[in-house]
This record gives sequence, C-alpha cells and structure tokens, in this order.
Amino acid sequence: MSHKLGKRAIVKKTVEVGFSTFLSRILGLAREALMARYLGAGVISDAFITAFKIPNFLRKIFAEGALTASFVPTIVGVFKKDSQDDASRLMTLAFIFFEGVLFALCTVIFAFAWYVIRFIAPGFSVDQVEHAVPFLRILIGFILFVSSSALLAGALNAVNHFFVPAFSPVVLNIFFVSGLVLGLVYGLPVTFLCYVILLGAFAQFLMHVYVYFKLKFTFLPINKKAFSNFIVLMKRFIPCFMGMSVLELNLFVDTSLASFLEPGSLTRVYYASRFMGIPLGVFAIAFATILLPHFSRVAHYAPKRLGFYLFEASKLIFWVTVPVSLVMSFFSYPIFSTLFVSKKFTVADAVSTQYILIAFTIGLFFFSINKI
Repeated sequence: MSHKLGKRAIVKKTVEVGFSTFLSRILGLAREALMARYLGAGVISDAFITAFKIPNFLRKIFAEGALTASFVPTIVGVFKKDSQDDASRLMTLAFIFFEGVLFALCTVIFAFAWYVIRFIAPGFSVDQVEHAVPFLRILIGFILFVSSSALLAGALNAVNHFFVPAFSPVVLNIFFVSGLVLGLVYGLPVTFLCYVILLGAFAQFLMHVYVYFKLKFTFLPINKKAFSNFIVLMKRFIPCFMGMSVLELNLFVDTSLASFLEPGSLTRVYYASRFMGIPLGVFAIAFATILLPHFSRVAHYAPKRLGFYLFEASKLIFWVTVPVSLVMSFFSYPIFSTLFVSKKFTVADAVSTQYILIAFTIGLFFFSINKI
C-alpha cells in the first residue's frame, strides 16, 4: 500500500487537520474566556499559569516540538526502507528512553516543586509560590501522557493517519472547559481544575493507544536494527532539542522578568499569546503537520525537490499570516473587551493585553515559518 501524498491529498489533509485545530482553538477561546472569569488576572492566575508553563515547556521538547520533528522523519524512513515491525521495535526503544527520562525528571520536579517555581519566577512572593506548588505537583504528570501520545502520533503520521493526533487537542479542551464550568458553578478550587486537565491528557493518550494498535502497530522486542535506528533518531533529536530549548528558554526569561511586575502581568502575557496561537495552530501548525512526513519522503526519493517545496510553503505562509496579523492587531481591543472583561478581568487588563497581542502579531510570520 502506498503512503505517498499528492498535492490534492496534502491540501485535503491540511483542511482536515486545520478544521480539527480550528475547532480546538474555538474551544480554546471559550476556555480562555472562562479562565478570565474563574481565575481573573492576579496572584492565583499567575500561580496557575506559571505552574502549567513547566509541563508545557517540556511538551515543546518531549512532545509536539523537538521529539515530533525528529521522530516523524525517522519512523517514516524506517517504515519505508524496512518494515512495520521494525517501526514497532523503534517505538519500543523510544518509549523506554524518552518516557524513562521524563518520568525521572517529573519525579525531581515533584519533589522540589517549591524550588522550581522560585527559580523560574524569582519575582514571586512567598504567597504566590505556595499557591503554585500544589498546582505544579498535579500538572507535572500531564507531560507524561502528552509525550506518550506524541510518540504514538508519530507512528500514525507515518501511515498518513492525522485525524486522531489533530482531534485529540479538542478532547483535551473539552475536559478543560468542563472543569472551568464546574469550577465556576460550584466554586471549586483550582486544584480541581488541575486534576481535570490531567484526566483530559490521559483520555488523549488512550485515543492514540487505541488507533495505534488498530493500525497493526505493536511493541516488539528490541534488536540491533532498533538501536541503529534509534541512533539516527538521536542525531536528529539533539539539534532539534537545542533549537527548541533556545526558543523556550527565551520564554522562560520573559516569565522571570514578568514575575517582578505587578500581579496579573504573567496572566495578560498568557492570554495574548493564546490568541496569537489561533492562526498559528489553525494554519501554520496544521500545514506543518501534513508537510513533515511528506518532506521526509521527498528527502528520500527526490532531495533536490525539497528546496522548491520549502520555498512554495514559505510563500503561502507569508500571504496568509501578514493579513491575519494586521486584522488581529486592528481588532485586538474589541477581542479582549468583549470576551474577557468581568469582575476579575478589568478594562485596564484588556487594554494592557491588547498591546501585548499587537507585539506578538509582529512575530506571527516568523513563528509560522519556523514550524515549516
């Protein structure tokens, strides 16, 4: 069975993934609006967002970021040159290594949560740190389920199955929104929301496991070829890890600086970045998700064509993101004043968040081209 994608298939798959991502982002809008009402913009919201940022930082490396960027081309190559059994053997070894490293890291973060929060947000008061610690201890398990899902998604992408990896964030957002609604209606503590998010990540993982086995993948004993393929994977992962680490460390520097500002500053930065993530996810990330396995195959059978495809993809990204940036900048204040303003999120918060979003949109094209 051939797993190559033609131009029409690429467009079709991009639309499918884009629609799932769009649905996820719409739920994300509801989530952010509910968060503004549930958490407001202050000590508690800063503590929650800082705690959640740590597993999300690891997510960019051990899930949809560096790991996916290195794992998908590797498993596509193994599937193309060798067999599905060899891909399953590589999956076994990758699971043992990456999830083992993550489990050890999560254990350390859980044990030293107070010091971790103090390190990444040195401007936090003792009260803010004490609020963030229990949130972090619950949410750190989130990365284990998300990273496992990303590995499984790599195998699914190798056979051009994109629906479940694209739709699983919708499931996570459904759990997130449900937790916020219940928290608002019944006045539940933020720790309840943390447990609901963890449960959503587990549901996401179960979806990937089900489709993984349905597509005849499995986990087979490791052999010499699996180690050889794993070395290829690590040669790709390390430079991806370095590149993603630089980007994410820059965001951590932003967090550290913002922690010295008035309470609520981190929250406003977070809401602005989430809105910039809408066009980034709906188009750039969806497009990149489809192109990655396609580019991996092109690199095998026609490497000289890769430059042409990259150039065409870059042009398309430019003509989509520039107008979107201008529109989002123009409507930035109406967005926040309409959806977010409440007793806990004031008009002044909306104005501050508006200017942050305008600054973020300047970088939209560059964030998007980085995904490609």
